[in-house]
Amino acid sequence: MANGTEKVTLPKSVVTELLGKVKDTSTIAALSPSTPQKFADTTYLVFNPTAEAEVVAEGAKKTSYDINTTPIVAKRAKIVTTTRVSDELKWADEDNRLEIVSNIIADQTAALGRALDYIVYHAINPKTGAALDGYTALTTGATAVTATNDPTADIDALTDALIDYNINGFALSRRFASELRKIRVPSTGMRLYPEIPLSLNVGSVDGIAAAASGTVNGRLATTPTNVKAIMGDFGLIKWGMVRDMYSELIEFGDPDNTGNDLKGSNQVAYRTEAVLAYAVLDPKGFAVLKTAGA
Repeated sequence: MANGTEKVTLPKSVVTELLGKVKDTSTIAALSPSTPQKFADTTYLVFNPTAEAEVVAEGAKKTSYDINTTPIVAKRAKIVTTTRVSDELKWADEDNRLEIVSNIIADQTAALGRALDYIVYHAINPKTGAALDGYTALTTGATAVTATNDPTADIDALTDALIDYNINGFALSRRFASELRKIRVPSTGMRLYPEIPLSLNVGSVDGIAAAASGTVNGRLATTPTNVKAIMGDFGLIKWGMVRDMYSELIEFGDPDNTGNDLKGSNQVAYRTEAVLAYAVLDPKGFAVLKTAGA
């Protein structure tokens, strides 16, 4: 029996695998745990603890602290990835729709991971490299640190900028990770950051969880972001999937607006859609390292 064109809901086990693969390309997914999101808008009430114990003399009046809460509504983003292939693939995998999805799953889930970083860090559409209307980049509100010729001093400057915050994550561009990997101790010749391997798949730097990716510097952005690294409290980034991811087989029409009809080109298209929600509770909980003049 030929495949239909209706949407196929991916089994929960596959969805779990997809989210795991996102971590291979998204520093946010690697450093900030995903939390389930309801379809209703999620509002976070944020307050800064200011209470300190008060020493009160016997019979003296007691004072109090006023706490002001700031509501932050999670922002939604619909992620769509469409891949065209020869319609011969449809017949080869006709007996099992899940096999069809598996042929393109690596590419499309990697795109989903990159999109998470591009949206949150840079407010950029990764497909076009252009700015997204109605979105605010984390790097815009974070504390800016100007890079020098001394990467070690740059890390210290990032730390100093976050002296009042809990530092638990370090997102590096692959170029900056490469710069750190090359630094050696003059007296011994040993690497100063031996935890950064040749693959640049960083797990930690100076005991802080770290991840390296081209999404940190926004490699696909049409206008260079000049970002080299982002450090901060990644627990302040709340994100998660709003609904199940769907994979859809499309056999007719022009689903990606390329001007080429699928049937006329002997092609079919596979589309994966997901809706995620995210909120940055306090951009000042992050410091961003940028090149001079940025």
